[in-house]
Amino acid sequence: MHLRESVRGAKEKMNLIDSIAKPAWAASFRAVTSKCENCHRSLTLRHLSAQKAGIKMHGNWYCSSLCFTAAAEKRFSSLLASGMEQANHVSRMPLGLSMISRGLLTSTQLREVVEEQKEFGGEIGELLMRRGFVSEKQVTAARAAQWGCPVYSVPKYVVRAGIQIPSTLLQIYSAIPLHYVPAKKLILMGFVNGVEYGLLYSIEQMTECKTQPCFVTPSDFQLQMQQMEQAEEQRADSALKEVTFEAVQSPAEMAAILCGYGVDLEADEAMIGKCREYLWARLKYASKEIDLLFKAA
Repeated sequence: MHLRESVRGAKEKMNLIDSIAKPAWAASFRAVTSKCENCHRSLTLRHLSAQKAGIKMHGNWYCSSLCFTAAAEKRFSSLLASGMEQANHVSRMPLGLSMISRGLLTSTQLREVVEEQKEFGGEIGELLMRRGFVSEKQVTAARAAQWGCPVYSVPKYVVRAGIQIPSTLLQIYSAIPLHYVPAKKLILMGFVNGVEYGLLYSIEQMTECKTQPCFVTPSDFQLQMQQMEQAEEQRADSALKEVTFEAVQSPAEMAAILCGYGVDLEADEAMIGKCREYLWARLKYASKEIDLLFKAA
């Protein structure tokens, strides 16, 4: 079955709610009028039912699966056309020189590691630790100083930040959510190698929270990731939280897939953003969330 036919077949589940006789106790409730951003069709419902009609995306409302798919395809196309975010180009003192200036490393030791890096590759901090020239805490402190960020001392138990972020992105950027402050809607994100501002921006767009970076040691990062994965496996709620599509998809295919998940889950809201080589879509349904990651060409 073609994707477009599948989307049309699902129309009835996400389409406008037909007129239904309301009980007397609901008759006096305030009416809510919504206007579809795509077809400009309006819908007036009592507010208890309005949240179940159509789907929202970035502040706009769409009356049906066809209108939502068209809007999602347009947004995917726009994000792909904008290109990939550039790496952080702020001038920083190289890690090796920074550690020499701190008296943690000699120029001879650094020269040996640089030669090894030229021949075999690898990250300079990891090579320094592998040779036993410095400890991981010293490397982490030097990296944090490079970026002007604090070092976070991670407890040995799993940190429950209360914010869902795709584990695929956390692994790629060696980042971990450490703490969430609901009153300020602030997420503390720990990084291992360097602050990835593209990830922070994406998190802010998708969660509507502010982010603050810090640094953690590689072993603390790995421990938290392992414990987080184990905690997810032991959860009583086995709802799927993340799906990754590695094959290159066109904007139309991405939109059709997103709409299909939205219809099946009877989602109330969708958001679409981008983080480097991934397009990140999130669906909210029944107080739950699911993330769809599309690998861009």
